[in-house]
Parts: sequence; structure tokens; C-alpha cells
Amino acid sequence: MRLLLAALMVIGFAGAAYAAPVGLTSEADATSAEWAYNDVTASIGFIGDSLERNIDMDSGNFEASVYAARLGLNITEKFNIYVDLGQAQDMEISAMIKGETIKYDFDDDFLWGIGGNALIYRWDNGLEVGVNAAYRQADMTLNKADVDSQQYDRVDLTNVKDGEYSDWHLACELAWKTEYLIPYVGVRYSDIEVDGYFEEGGEAKDASGKNSSENVGAFVGLTITPKVEGSPKSEQISINVEGRFIDEEAFSVGVNYRF
Repeated sequence: MRLLLAALMVIGFAGAAYAAPVGLTSEADATSAEWAYNDVTASIGFIGDSLERNIDMDSGNFEASVYAARLGLNITEKFNIYVDLGQAQDMEISAMIKGETIKYDFDDDFLWGIGGNALIYRWDNGLEVGVNAAYRQADMTLNKADVDSQQYDRVDLTNVKDGEYSDWHLACELAWKTEYLIPYVGVRYSDIEVDGYFEEGGEAKDASGKNSSENVGAFVGLTITPKVEGSPKSEQISINVEGRFIDEEAFSVGVNYRF
């Protein structure tokens, strides 16, 4: 019954999802090894993520910062599923279009995402392997633009088309679990899609439907699980920092509390 309720909760949140940082796939059991295999526990946390990524156009680049609350369910010590609800900030696209340097500046907007971790195998020495899948999305509402250093507010432009930012990845991770520290490394396959379009002086400045120029990347991170005096085994704080590179340049930090 508890597993059924957990599944219904995830389905209920399926319209709201986020997932850029890989995070620790062993968060499926990042704390205690004493739960029964029918246990379902809940967690709440916060994720801050800053990223810069090349897109598939001349000198194309996308930047953004994301801040989100994370609501998770941890199932049978093996699986962790989560929903992230927050805001995408400082979203920008810059590119060369027909010899002009164009910069698109977007409003801050609501962001949603969903993801999941699965612990695949753990060796007796604490080495473990896991997988992660995640997706996130936010609207892209053009606020202003820059054409060859000439700035324009939205009202000065014509035929402005707002778009959407989306981001997904599949990742595999190798972690070494000690009592309080869990360093990890991994590889991932990922992609983004961003939109930017307006017309100025009768000319279209089109950056719609642009994807990442690199899809295969790597990440490295560290999770700290300090002991909380007086708390039962099912309560745990974890702190996570992570860097991602090759496919993008990104850094994230998060904190998570398990009930």
C-alpha cells in the first residue's frame, strides 16, 4: 500500500519536474542501511545550479541559474524519485546571426522537473554504481535584446516569439561510500533545447529550437552526510556539491533532509 501511495504521488507531480544536476545516485540509500525493504521515506531539499552551455549555432551560448525545492521519496533502499519546483533566472542566449552579435535576455520564470536515482550494485568496500535520469523545463519570455551592442526593450521589437527551455540527461555514476563522505564521478548523455526569436528593422533574429552542441559529458561531486546527534537513523541531512563539464560548464550545490 505504501508503494502504491508513493507511485500515485509521483504521478500527481508528473506535470511539474526539474533535473539538471546529476546529484548522488546513491541518495537512494545515502544514510542508513537499517531500513526494512518495504520502507518508503520522504525527503525535502534545496538545489542551486549555475550553468553555461554551447548551442548549435555560430558562437551560440546559453546561460542560466536555477533555484529549486526538491521533494523526494526513497523506496526500499534502492530507488529515489524526486520533483523539483523553483525558478530559472538570468537566462540568456548569445550568438552570431548573419554577421551580427545578438543577445537575448529573458525574464525569470517558473521551472519544474522530475528525476530518479537507482542504486545498481554495492561492493563490500563501499564502492557502488548507480544510474540517474532527469528532466526540467521553463518558459522563456523575452525581456530585452542586444543587437551589435544596441539595446532594445521588448516593446521596441516586432514579432517577438516566446519559447521554452528544456533539459534532460541520462547518467551513470561510480561512488565510494564512507561513513560521512561520498565522493563520486560519472558520465552522462544530455541535451537542451532553447528558443529565441524577434524581428528588428524587418530582419528576423532567429535562435529557435537550438540544441546543445555537445551531448556527452562528465561530472564529479562530493556528498557529506554529517551525523545529527539525537536523531533516529531514518533522519539524515546530506550536503552535495557537484561540477559538470565537457557538455557544459556547471556547478551545483544542494542540501537534503530525510524524514
